[in-house]
Amino acid sequence: MTTRQVAVPLVAAVIGSAITAAALLAGGGGSGSRFTGQGLLASSAPTEMSTTEIYDRAAPSVVYIRAQTVKPGTTAFEAETGNELALSTGSGFVLDEDGHVLTNAHVISGVTSVSVTFADGHTAAAHVVGKDEQTDLAVLAVDPSGLDLQPLELGDSSAVRPGDQVVAVGNPNGIQPGAGTGRIDAANQRVEAPDGYVISGVFATDAVIEPASSGGPLLGSDGRVVGITSRMDGTTAFAVPANTVRSVVQEIESAGKVIRPYIGLRGIAAHGGVHVTNVHPTGPAERAGIQVGDLIESIDDKPAASYPDLLAEVARHAPGDAVTLSVVRGGTRGDVTITLAERPATLPSG
Repeated sequence: MTTRQVAVPLVAAVIGSAITAAALLAGGGGSGSRFTGQGLLASSAPTEMSTTEIYDRAAPSVVYIRAQTVKPGTTAFEAETGNELALSTGSGFVLDEDGHVLTNAHVISGVTSVSVTFADGHTAAAHVVGKDEQTDLAVLAVDPSGLDLQPLELGDSSAVRPGDQVVAVGNPNGIQPGAGTGRIDAANQRVEAPDGYVISGVFATDAVIEPASSGGPLLGSDGRVVGITSRMDGTTAFAVPANTVRSVVQEIESAGKVIRPYIGLRGIAAHGGVHVTNVHPTGPAERAGIQVGDLIESIDDKPAASYPDLLAEVARHAPGDAVTLSVVRGGTRGDVTITLAERPATLPSG
């Protein structure tokens, strides 16, 4: 398993160039949910489609997301002048006929207002139903009245293999959806972001994904969505698998968020384990006595070969569970038991 280190900008890249439809032409399971329609459940046997057919089927569902955010240190009152707002843009696609839209969490982080522009040119105000930073996914909702909503189907991403051909569709400017073709480079990858989140199980792809196309669908040869694209730093292109999307969307439906465990520390790989570089104030690790400089050799008797490996083991648990770390401090080895908490919406800096 490979870990890729990326930097997450506070504001998603503004309108980038896209490979247009003309360039393109040249060249399952899961339980039901309130997000109904074919968005979450494949309804028929897969049929091989041409690249042109895949684009024609997907383009009407792909949307342009425009989000405004109050700049740090600025009050909403001050932002009313129109001079203190930051703009974040991205893509997304229609989940169901009830007006739910999927996009990247980083596109709508901290927003004060969100609008969705559909492929036919209609623009509608949206509100955030919920988001999950760990998978970089967010669900928006618009009033479906008068809109021609055409949901996309989520395929079975467990069947995706390296080398499979895929088509990435985005709408980076609100005018016309664009697309890029490519292949799956690798599966089951991890992307480590400097805010402390680790996105696991993702696909790496060489399909061209422009910055403002992030959040659009990655489609397999049957025209179904196998992943949701993300391009956090302008260079690293990956996609969150569709099967992960099903689980996240259903949790957002029930709780408005995905409840995850929190250990409250950061670290880097070191000889013999994970070297602790930061302990979050008042977090579980601090309460258990973990200190900066400690070396974590294992968690619940499983080797901690890297920080992402440590977090992956934590993620197997629920808030309230206890984990036992084997820790070396000043040449002395001992066990430390930590009771995990629910992870906050924003991790402490440092």
